[in-house]
Amino acid sequence: MEKNQKDMIKVYTDSEINVEMVRAELAKIGIPSLVKNDFKSGVMAGFGASPNAVELYVNPSDLDEATSLVQDLNKGS
Repeated sequence: MEKNQKDMIKVYTDSEINVEMVRAELAKIGIPSLVKNDFKSGVMAGFGASPNAVELYVNPSDLDEATSLVQDLNKGS
């Protein structure tokens, strides 16, 4: 399955560490995701972005389950 950001929906935005933790939890329940990290891209290109602007996207068909998982994880923190 090819992942294309324009076909995906953003479900979470935070630091790279937190986004990767959520991404790992999504993977455990079989939900594929895509990370967009403008901070890392900006550093490599010579300009900056907020380090807390890392975004996590999922397919529309996984939106409800992914949103529920993100809310559950946020309750625990």
